[in-house]
Amino acid sequence: ATGSSTAQRNNIYDGERMTKDTAAGRCSAMGLFECDFQSVQLPVWTDPDTQLNHGLAYFASNYFWAKDPCLIRVKVKSDNGYAAVVYEPSDYHEKEYHVDDNNRNYFKVYWEGDGSYPSPDNNCGEGLCTNLSGGGCLCDTSVSTSRVFSGMPNSAEEVLSKLRMGALDPVAHDLAEEGYAAEPQTVTGVTAYTINGSYDKDAIFGVEDTRTGRTLYFKNAVETVHIVDSSSGFSFRNAPTFMSLVPSEATVRDAQFETEAVLEHYFYQPSTAPFVAMRMIQRLVSSNPVPRYVEAVAEAFRTGMYTSAAGDLFGDGVYGNMGATIAAVLLDREARTPLLDADPSTGALKEPIVKVLGLMRSMEYEHYLQFPRLELWNMQDKIGQMSHEFPSVFSFFLPEHTPNGRIGEAGLVGPEEMLLDMPKTVSLLNGMFSMAKYGLGDCNGGFGNWRHGMDWSGCNSEGLYIRAQGHLNFTSSGSSAQVVNDLATLLTAGRLGAGSRALISAEYDAASDAAEGLRLAQQLVAVSPEFHSTNIVKPSGLPRPPPVAPQATGTDYKAIVYLMFAGGCDSYNMLAPKECAAKDLYSEYNTVREQVALAPGELLSISATDQICEVFGVHENLPNVAQMYNEGDLLFFANTGVMTVPVTKDDYWQLTVTPLFAHNHMQRETMRIDPLEEKSNTGVIGRMSDALTGQGLSVGSFSIDHNSISLIGEPGISSTPFIISQNGVTEFSPAPSGANMSQSIKDLNAATEPDSGYFGETWSEKVLASINDNENLYNTLQGTTIGANFPETWLGRKLRTVAQLISTRVERGVDRDMFYVDIGGFDTHSDVRENLINRFTEVNDAIGAFAQELKDMNVWDMVTTVQTSDFARTLAPNTGDGTDHAWGGNYMFFGGSVAGGQVKGTYPEDLTDDGPLGLGRGRLIPKTPWDAVFNGLAEWVGVDAARMLDICPNKNAFPTGDIFSAADLFVPTVRKQRYLRK
Repeated sequence: ATGSSTAQRNNIYDGERMTKDTAAGRCSAMGLFECDFQSVQLPVWTDPDTQLNHGLAYFASNYFWAKDPCLIRVKVKSDNGYAAVVYEPSDYHEKEYHVDDNNRNYFKVYWEGDGSYPSPDNNCGEGLCTNLSGGGCLCDTSVSTSRVFSGMPNSAEEVLSKLRMGALDPVAHDLAEEGYAAEPQTVTGVTAYTINGSYDKDAIFGVEDTRTGRTLYFKNAVETVHIVDSSSGFSFRNAPTFMSLVPSEATVRDAQFETEAVLEHYFYQPSTAPFVAMRMIQRLVSSNPVPRYVEAVAEAFRTGMYTSAAGDLFGDGVYGNMGATIAAVLLDREARTPLLDADPSTGALKEPIVKVLGLMRSMEYEHYLQFPRLELWNMQDKIGQMSHEFPSVFSFFLPEHTPNGRIGEAGLVGPEEMLLDMPKTVSLLNGMFSMAKYGLGDCNGGFGNWRHGMDWSGCNSEGLYIRAQGHLNFTSSGSSAQVVNDLATLLTAGRLGAGSRALISAEYDAASDAAEGLRLAQQLVAVSPEFHSTNIVKPSGLPRPPPVAPQATGTDYKAIVYLMFAGGCDSYNMLAPKECAAKDLYSEYNTVREQVALAPGELLSISATDQICEVFGVHENLPNVAQMYNEGDLLFFANTGVMTVPVTKDDYWQLTVTPLFAHNHMQRETMRIDPLEEKSNTGVIGRMSDALTGQGLSVGSFSIDHNSISLIGEPGISSTPFIISQNGVTEFSPAPSGANMSQSIKDLNAATEPDSGYFGETWSEKVLASINDNENLYNTLQGTTIGANFPETWLGRKLRTVAQLISTRVERGVDRDMFYVDIGGFDTHSDVRENLINRFTEVNDAIGAFAQELKDMNVWDMVTTVQTSDFARTLAPNTGDGTDHAWGGNYMFFGGSVAGGQVKGTYPEDLTDDGPLGLGRGRLIPKTPWDAVFNGLAEWVGVDAARMLDICPNKNAFPTGDIFSAADLFVPTVRKQRYLRK
């Protein structure tokens, strides 16, 4: 209106941009005129409570036109043709960092024609673009939109392969009002929507996606980005984008649209159906389904329909229908044919939480009304599994996990075996025994916790249930045989063998009364292999041979501690440049790292030689690390990582076998050091154990809290690693229900025939080994004392347990020990500075106490700790003040025999993307392979030279000078007795 400085919006859709001429035309059509506005009027809305009308006017900071032109340019990477957007206004004060000249947010583009693009190799398109000093080209662009089809396409497949720009559903959005008319083709399955029959770039094609059952709509157009103009010969399809490159224009709506598009992309991927099928079958039926079974379930997921053998229909015909999918999983002949029970390779181990809930449901758990909420307490730590508490994005276990024993020897997988380590197995049985005896409470390792209203006593007498939330209320009448048969039906689906039934019946009859007999029978069935697997078990009639106790040879003791910083440590803030005479590398570091860079005052100085810097800085929250370095007990490996062969920016993507920048692949390979799978399914420390065992040494192997492939060797060579809780060892069955219970458990899990179910055999082997190991370790550790004051943190408790185990080396009869320890929380996609303060404080306090305890025990010279991580993180921060997945990083290596006070490898001399190692956003190609580190460590621990290729099978892919020997990493003679026990 005249005299107003508040403008009105007349956009067709939210976020629409238009030229000044377009806006002027719309104003004129509305009877309004252009003005130099100061604010924009938002639509009036009515408060539903007060019925008052409201309207707001926002300051128009983002709404203006300028006469000055603004070019949109692209930077093209020389090694892969990726592009980054650069805005070039003719006049500006400053540019947003996402579109400024230093923009490193490269994205993949699809170059047309022969795939060539401007690069220094062709003089940046024969001079069309500007050569950048660090490599790559800066190019002007123009964008054109053109039609694709001049008439009706020949097939739906042709539409799907050539059109990429989506369109509105012409029917749902009533585009007939705009003149669109439908022209269906029944032969091709394509429907064209045109105005006056014109197949121009505004025409729309609708096609049926037969794979997913969707109707998809596309504009008859392609938008092309040309380098300079269409005559240059360099062009690519314009990439889709949802979010504005200018942060102030980013909206929640656009973020939601982008998230929805990504999820839809994943959901409709061709690999999604077989992926879901395989995982659902593994969880519900069998760990190793045949391809036909997977295909049948995938087809049910794709079509949304399943017809059972009896003719029953499931589903609604919509892609992804889980009713049809689950029906296909459970009703397929492989899931229901009893004949397959005789195949020892079919079936699976049950998940721990499924076993607990199965026991509670089958035994008619009754919850007490005074406790309105049923609580299973700390189940993730106790048994390794609890709903909504998966420890990582990879869930509780890896679907491709191959256990030792019959399953592995048959080339099969058994994911759930990952949770059958000693502490979790003992905790699982203790919890189930406690529930049968005392109800759901905290007695003797129960799954409950003490709650207000419970009796403080109640753990001395079975069957009282006065310290419980509820109890198992199952009853059965008749003879002991009938009771055991009922239990076998409910808890093992009738699979429990005749010999086991007779044994449990005899124990029932020996009890003082029927209630005691039932509780004892429940516990014994719950320890049988038929309860823990879906196999039929065929006993051989022989006892399972007891484990052979190890005997030390008398050689000097040595131990390796493999310390994983899980998640990808930002190690360029662990070891940063500080004083560098050859080049001001700190300034470069500060520029590249932007807001996440550490100031010089936040870095503890350490000296180095033969590096770009004379003085490096250790993060100020790692004073114990800096002290050990300065005392000569710790060194750093610079720019180290997973490598297949030496690579450059031009060939790394072709020559590197390991998928880069992914947690699971790079963390696994950091533990394996075998990119070409020459020693498949083994870890680098496990292969050291194999070699040392083959040399006649007694080797112990321990993983704290959970299994790790780093400790896994080849089947049948060295002993299976023990998995120990960070809190030490919990006694198994401290108050057994029967005097003969221990022997009964052994008899129920005695030796089996070769064609007995592999998964049941695996349970029996693991449970008896766990009970035996638990007894030995519990008795041994009861007599140990620790002098150092370990912090009560995740890593502090783990390293305290390692120290306790080292103190029992004589009692355990070992010459060598291998330990795996990890600490999580390093996946710092946001707030990296704050997160590293917390993580490094925990690390500093824990390894400080660990080092002091080893010195007090006079074994500091005998123990070496190697610290690793998935990868380093990008030097350039993201918008959340975090850093993302990268490659080469810096790592610690410490112990009393380590030749500390030095930085090994080569610290990068150029931290920019333009440098020889930069891959974008501060991802650096490593120069030192992990093979170099573990080669020297293996020599120190005593692996013979003839066996070194077993430890690092890929080390010959690197120059000999790049591989460290023990002489490079350790002092010439062991410095014994430097520290006296206090």
